[in-house]
Amino acid sequence: MRPLLLLLPITFLWLVVGGTTLLVQPSTGRAAAVPPLTRVWQVEDIQRGMKGYGRTVLQGTKVETFQVEILGVMRNTSPGRDLILARLSGLGLEKSGVIAGMSGSPVYIEDKLLGAVAYAWPFGKEPIAGITPYIQMRPVVETLERREQQPTKPVRIGLAEQLRVGERSFDAVTITQNFEDATESGGLHLMPLRTPLMATGFTRHTLDWLAKQTGRYGLTPMLGGATTARVLEEHKQAELEPGGPLAVAMIAGDFDLSGIGTVTHIEGGRVYGWGHPFMSLGGCHLPMYTGYIHTIYPRQTVSFKMGSPLREVGVMHADVSTCIAGILDRKADMLPLKTRVQVDGAEARTFRVKIARHRGLLPTLVFTALTNAVDLEGELPEEMTAHLTARIELEGRPPLVIQDTFSGFSGGRAPLVLYSQVGSVLSQLLFNSFEDLKINRIDCETRVESGRATADIESVTLDADRYEPGATLAVTATLKPYKGGREKVRLKMQLPDDLAEGTYTAILCDELASARYDLRGNPSLIAPTNADQVIEGLRLLLDAKRTTLALRLPLGAHGVAASGKNLPQLPSSMVHILTNSKRTGALPMTRAKVERVKTNWVIQGAENVTFRVTKTRNLTLTKDHE
Repeated sequence: MRPLLLLLPITFLWLVVGGTTLLVQPSTGRAAAVPPLTRVWQVEDIQRGMKGYGRTVLQGTKVETFQVEILGVMRNTSPGRDLILARLSGLGLEKSGVIAGMSGSPVYIEDKLLGAVAYAWPFGKEPIAGITPYIQMRPVVETLERREQQPTKPVRIGLAEQLRVGERSFDAVTITQNFEDATESGGLHLMPLRTPLMATGFTRHTLDWLAKQTGRYGLTPMLGGATTARVLEEHKQAELEPGGPLAVAMIAGDFDLSGIGTVTHIEGGRVYGWGHPFMSLGGCHLPMYTGYIHTIYPRQTVSFKMGSPLREVGVMHADVSTCIAGILDRKADMLPLKTRVQVDGAEARTFRVKIARHRGLLPTLVFTALTNAVDLEGELPEEMTAHLTARIELEGRPPLVIQDTFSGFSGGRAPLVLYSQVGSVLSQLLFNSFEDLKINRIDCETRVESGRATADIESVTLDADRYEPGATLAVTATLKPYKGGREKVRLKMQLPDDLAEGTYTAILCDELASARYDLRGNPSLIAPTNADQVIEGLRLLLDAKRTTLALRLPLGAHGVAASGKNLPQLPSSMVHILTNSKRTGALPMTRAKVERVKTNWVIQGAENVTFRVTKTRNLTLTKDHE
């Protein structure tokens, strides 16, 4: 799967910073008794009209009971999956409807576990819910089924008897995973509840960006808050129990990103919850928390719980099509990220967070944390220049360092311009096809200054149009700084003594553009065959600076790359033979000579100059006069 914020069905997300079963609380060793469970219900034994109860938390940490009436059983809603249709009542659900964050709330009939509340009817006038059978939750966890994509086509299931809801009757139910399929004018739809993104320590700009990225996955970013010190102290020993909040963190620290649903069942040290996937990650390693529910936020479509995580109690290790599951009394290994931001010489602010180590999530989560840190500085200058240093420490290898200057963009675009490069590097490291690379930590520093420090390459002229091999090529570049006068920059290059006669074109550009040409000219780096080559290609680009002016002279092919190995310094005739043979699979390696000059500006644009090389002595200029 590619790195992005993925499908989060009925889950509740925040950005903030047989016999009697016993729950063992990791920090205290105390056990909390849960309803006696001699067995669980088989789907084929469930009949319309059966009644039972469910457990959930609507405020604080106190588990309360609501009523459940079975309306029908829908078989094969997706391969090997069934869904139980039910009407909920009590706890004010008649008015609020099924609430996002109730996902995973256990449902019992005759004190036997039936399953987990997992789906809802948007725009419905009654709390009609879909229940995932528990009998289908545990086996999927045990096989760690990986479902990176949910079914996209709605499934219409006929009902054996008509279902009357209010003044309307329905003979079928449509079940969908697509958040755009159900509309207010449609029939009876069951779909994952939209997931609120409750934010503490995040800016509106960051949330708006997240909304654009995640809206099609059912996420609704919203401002929230962390628990007060008093609430945290009063409820820090709250035990994980069926019906209680179950939170999963992706970012924790000065600002946080966590998901919350409800515990469905606990067996020894294993926890099952939510009744649907979180992000369909399969095997994973994310920290689990107890939670505190502040209140219920009513909405016309689907109401949701507003809450906060409390105390880390274990690790979520499975995120599959029917539920999430975790193991108690374990500690998740998170990636430390420190970022320091300074704007116009004001006092710098430092933020520290920890990020979940999942390769499909980590680049996006790091990007989100970094952009939020700079966004917290408020409105940035409309014309600005930013200096970025990001150190990515790798296990067993020297660190990768991004150190560059950015300018020529408005303050509103700063986060995207500054940190997309960090996300790109992380993606290439984590998604290389050769070995697992562990990132130990990331340290980032951003310094923002008012004013634009860019310069366009306006023109470039040669001192002569003909040169001898070994002569000094001299050019004059005219740069036009933003809102400044033109300036001349001289660059000189010693031509190779063995340079063949002919016409050549030199390119004047910034050093990063030149490095990209180097990358394209090295087949082993553009199509690496091992992790070391991936890292070497990244270093080639990261060492280049946008503020350095480069004069680049392409010199053609000088060798070949075949079977992951470079064969440089070959005669041109051999390069031609090898690269034109289908049996060798060889690709040409090109080379260039580059001269560089540091400047005070971010260089923009590029210019070419053409000249001839001849061995004739009757030239206007053959050697450097100066």
